[in-house]
Parts: sequence; structure tokens; C-alpha cells
Amino acid sequence: MKKLLLILIALFLWTQSSWAQLTGTKTIPGDYATIAAAITDLNTVGVGAGGVTFNVAAGYTESVTAQILITATGVTGNPIVFQKSGAGANPLITRTDAGSNTTSTLGGLGDAIIRLDGTDFITFDGIDVTASLSTIEYGYLTSKPSGTNGCQNVTIKNSVVTMTKSTSAYVIGIYIGNGTSLVSSATGVTVTATSGINQDVTITGNTVQNVHAGIYVRGSSAATFYDNNITVGQSGAGNIIQNYGGGSATTTYGVYFIYVNNPNVAYNTINNVGGGGANHGATLYGVFYSTTTGNLVGNNNTITLGNSSTSGTNWLYSANTVTTENFNNNVFAAGTLASTTAAYLIYSSNSTPTKTASGNSTSGTISKTSASGAFYCYYDNGSPAGIAIVSGNTFNNITLSGTASFYGINSTTASGHTQNVFNNNINNITLATGTFYGCNLTIANTRSVYGNTIHTISSGGTIYGLSIGLGSTAISIYKNRIYNLSSSPVGAVVYGIYNTAGTLTNIYNNFISDLKAPAAIGANAVAGIYISGGTTINLYYNTVYLNASGGATFGSSGVYKSSTTTGEFRNNVIVNNSTPGSTSGNTVALRWSGLYNATYYTSTSNNNLFYAGTPAANRLIFYDGTNSDQTITAYKSRVSPRDASSFTENPPFVDVAVAPYNLHMQTGTATQCESGGTVV
Repeated sequence: MKKLLLILIALFLWTQSSWAQLTGTKTIPGDYATIAAAITDLNTVGVGAGGVTFNVAAGYTESVTAQILITATGVTGNPIVFQKSGAGANPLITRTDAGSNTTSTLGGLGDAIIRLDGTDFITFDGIDVTASLSTIEYGYLTSKPSGTNGCQNVTIKNSVVTMTKSTSAYVIGIYIGNGTSLVSSATGVTVTATSGINQDVTITGNTVQNVHAGIYVRGSSAATFYDNNITVGQSGAGNIIQNYGGGSATTTYGVYFIYVNNPNVAYNTINNVGGGGANHGATLYGVFYSTTTGNLVGNNNTITLGNSSTSGTNWLYSANTVTTENFNNNVFAAGTLASTTAAYLIYSSNSTPTKTASGNSTSGTISKTSASGAFYCYYDNGSPAGIAIVSGNTFNNITLSGTASFYGINSTTASGHTQNVFNNNINNITLATGTFYGCNLTIANTRSVYGNTIHTISSGGTIYGLSIGLGSTAISIYKNRIYNLSSSPVGAVVYGIYNTAGTLTNIYNNFISDLKAPAAIGANAVAGIYISGGTTINLYYNTVYLNASGGATFGSSGVYKSSTTTGEFRNNVIVNNSTPGSTSGNTVALRWSGLYNATYYTSTSNNNLFYAGTPAANRLIFYDGTNSDQTITAYKSRVSPRDASSFTENPPFVDVAVAPYNLHMQTGTATQCESGGTVV
């Protein structure tokens, strides 16, 4: 009886212990032989006060033939943690079987290595996972058992997720999912409560590789119940997403969001060909923000893309309206780039009221080898009503083949928009026959374009340094430097600043020089400032120096002005030392598009320097297609009382012999430019 009593007591104590909630620190191996065994117990008894931490020994390995499913959940103050313990390699879980789900769409019901079903307050730190076969779709998967049970306060960090993509179009490294139960659909459950969203999910310091898509986040389409606060990468803890795509010739993504509020992607290295990857064979994205809301962040990432197909290539892409949008301090690079459709470093075409794209840059040489398809560094053709700041970006060393056109900054937005484009550097761009736009800006009511530098551009097509159009309130174009632009064919057109429209545009303090079209035969092939239209376009304090030459009928203009656009010109230095064509063509300081009409030249225009070389029939201070003035005296007589204090001379620039030219005046050399202007 005594022995029986002892056995019953021991059995009672064992039973009570085995059903107690887990707390404190557990070791694997040790307290549990395997991670799978620990999770089985966790699912059975749950987590108690203070939470539970599973320390998994460094170098530990475990093979499984089914997904490790976690249904237990932590709560505030009672978290669940699985973490590497000790020095050495991360613990590794390998799934070796073929799985049971035959997935037929990206994000559909698939097989995972570790799956969380509605689990909250859980962290995986330094727990690596891998799969031997491409029929295992997900490394880490969060799922929603119902529309009221999402995964919240989940952290996956410092882990290596290595899948086997082969030619599968469905393998994803980390999938924050919406609880799909169909292999043919990624839609999942309809969320009906805040408890059903995935929220406060943090993915940092991981390496995701050998996948079709890197990190994929899908919430519910119920508009008031999007997933919330999904963070991919943080300062000092960015993810490496590499060797993605390249197997299946279907659209793929480094990071993807849909139905997410406050998506945040920062400090990551995204490279589809890195880590043994290959060029992709279909539409390729670095980061794609599909349907999202709130504050969108895409900062401090380094994104390198290689695409051998003719499909689109997109580094950062957002087409939907959010509250704020930030694309700052990213670095863009490319391997093979064969897209015949448009390629975008930053695609921000939406109605987001406040957006910023600052401090971004290209790295190395980007070469687009296809016969067509435009290349955009920054693109916005949306309908916002707020303010966009595009500043401090450096886009350079880009070569385009065929008819592909180049746009450094393209913002053709709505009339209620404000565009602030400043301190950008766009240089060393080479095109075959495509059109070059350093900045192409239209429509917005208010626009400030200043401090930009555009130089060393070569093309077999038309070149516009700054192209400005439309706008119903004041537009300011100032302190820009534009130089060394060259177009090679006989039909070449090279314009430093090209203004096509606008109610009121003030162009001032710009430096424009070294525009070239060596084979051009056009009557006005090169122009420092070209005003083709607009209501009132004023020029103040600009310095233009041209010394171009071309074919037998080559002509050029320091300034070209529409004869029906009103303008006040004051304190400009316009020097055209170009060589006119040998049989026809004129070198002109100020050219009008039609007969001079005093109505369109403001009476206060004055104190300008106009120079076109030694006066001759083809070297003119002024030309309007009918009237030509070789001398400043003849010109003043024509426009009097305007330009009464204007003058002509070849001014003493600091350096117009060696590019880049210095268009400031030499000190100590007599010139009418000294104190020759008046206050505007």
C-alpha cells in the first residue's frame, strides 16, 4: 500500500506539472529534445505569467517532415521567445518532405516550415529555417484562423531563411498572410475586428534567399481592417533579400504589401541576383506598395535589380494614395536591364498629399540595353493636392540604348499641387536616340526648381535640361547649373531651359553653358533658354554662354522667346559665341518666334548684356525671322524705351576654355557687367 501511495502521489505531481502553463527559461536540447516538442507542449498548456523563453543551443539542427504549427499565443507581459543561445551558428530547422498542398497562386495555401496561427507576442531570434524542395512554399508564415484572430506583436529577426525555389512561382521567404484556406487564392479571411488584423509585425536582421519572392505581406481587403504597422528592416538591423526570382518567369517582388496601413521598408539590401541568384525573366520589383494607407516609408535601402526579360523593372513602386510617402536615402543599382517597357527607380504616381524623395542615388553604371522603354529616376503623374519635395538626389552614370528616353525627375501632376525640386544632381547620362529630360515638370500651380545641376549629357535625340510647363500661379526657376549637353544627329535639338507654358514663371540666377549639336542643321538647334509659350515669363540675372557649331544651316539662340508671351528681361548676361552654318543659319543673342511686338516685352526690361560675336549678317543681337539687328544700337532703337541701359561685349568670364566653364566674372578686368545691373 505504501508503494502504491507513492506511485499515485508521483503520478499526481507529474500530471499537475505537465499541465502547468510554461514560464521562465527552457533549454533545447535539455528541457525539450526538439523545437517541435517544445511547441507541442506550448500549444497544449499555453504560456504563463512573465512568459516563456526557449534558449536553443547554437549549432543545434533539427529535421522535420511537417510544418511546425504554433497555435498558442502570448499576451502583454507574457511573451513567447525562441532564441539562439551561445556562440556559433544559428539553430537550423530543415523541412525535408514535399508538403501536402499543391499551391497554384502566389500567396495561396501552401506548406510552411514554421506557421503561426493567430499567435501574438512571439519572437524568433536567430532561428534559421530551410526547405529541401520547392513544394514547400513558406519559411515563416503567419496565418489568421478567422477574421477576428490575426497575429500581433510578432518579431522575426536575425534568422536565415533559405528556401528552394527551383522554377516555382510560389516560394516566399517570410509571408505575413491573411489566413487563406485555398491553394488557388491568396485572399483569405474577411477581417471583421481589430483583433483579426496582423499588427506590429517586425522583420529585421534576416537573410532571405533562394525564393521566388522575399517578404510578402497581405492583409484583408476590408478597408477599416488593413494589417497595421508592418516593419521590414530598421537602422542597424536591415534584412538581406537576395537570390529571388530568376526561376519562374512570372512577376516577383523583393518586398510586397497589399492591404496594409503604415508599411515601412528601411535599411535593407535587396538584390535579386545576389547570393547566387540570376537575372529575372519577367516583371521585377524591388519593393512594391500595392493597396496601402497611412504613412508609407521606403528609406535607406540598397536595391540592385537584374532583369533579362523585356518586362518592366521597378526599384521602389507606389501607385496608391496614402497619408505621407517617404522615399529617402536609397541607393539604386542594376545588373542586366533589358526591359523594353518603362523602368522606374522611384514610381510615386498617386494622390498622396505629402511626399518626399530626397538623398537617393545611383551606384555604379546602369545600362538599359533594350531597343525601347523610357527610364525614369523619379516619376509622378498622379493628382495630389499637397506638397512634393524632390531634393538632394544624385542620378548618374546611366546608359540607354535604342529609342529609350530618359527622365531624371518627371512630375506632371495636378493643378493643385506644389512641386519643390531642388539640389538634385543629374549627370553622365548617355542615350542612343531617345529624348533626354533632366527635369520635366508640368501642371502644378506652385513650383520651385532651384539648385539643380544637370551636366554631361550625350544623346542622339532631343535634349532638354529643364522642361517646364503649365501652372496657374508663380513658378520659380533659379540657381540651376546646366552645362555640357550634346546631341549628335543632323536633326539635333539642345535646350538648356525649355518653358512651354505657365501663367507666371520667373527664371533667374541660372548658369547655362556648353550646349552642343555638332552635326545639327536646324535654324534654332541650340538655345540656352527657350520660351515657347506661357502668359508671363520673366528672366532675371541669368548667365548663358554658348559656343556651339553644327552643319551648313546651323543656327542658335542665347534666348528664344515666343512672340506672344509677355516677359520682363533684366540683368541677364546672354553671350552666344556659336559658329553659324556655312551656307545659312544665324547666331543670335535674343531671337523671337515672330515679329517683334512691344506689347509682349515689358517696358521695364533693361540692363541686359546681349552678345553674338563680331556684328555680321549672321551674328545678330536680335532676330525675329524678318527683322535682324547686328548692333546693340539698332536693337535699342527697335525696342526703345526698353533696354536703354543694355549693352554688348564679350565679357571676361573666369574660364570658358576648359569645361566645366566658370561663368563668374574675372575680378580686376574692366567690364560693363560690373555694377551694370539694377535691383529687381
